[in-house]
Amino acid sequence: MATSHDIALMKKDIETFTKDLKELNEKMDKLMVKLLDPDTGLVVRVNKNTDRLDAKDKSMAEWMKDLEDFREMKKWKSNVTRALWGLYAAVLGWLIKVLFW
Repeated sequence: MATSHDIALMKKDIETFTKDLKELNEKMDKLMVKLLDPDTGLVVRVNKNTDRLDAKDKSMAEWMKDLEDFREMKKWKSNVTRALWGLYAAVLGWLIKVLFW
């Protein structure tokens, strides 16, 4: 049989448990607000980040095309520079021939 002392201890334990449960419920409510807030919640931020990454993936093909165009332009510039140096050398050679021979 339970004595009155045991019953008082059980009652105190139940009260403590009830108090802890209320605190836990309050913390869970705060957490749910932080997670599911429609303006600044974690879910909204993750969705925005996912949308940004999806947009980046969609524009990747265009970016790669621009990068390839840039590389072709650098190659063209290099070829034009070589051609101009050849032209300068030819003009300089012609001037030297005209002036000294």
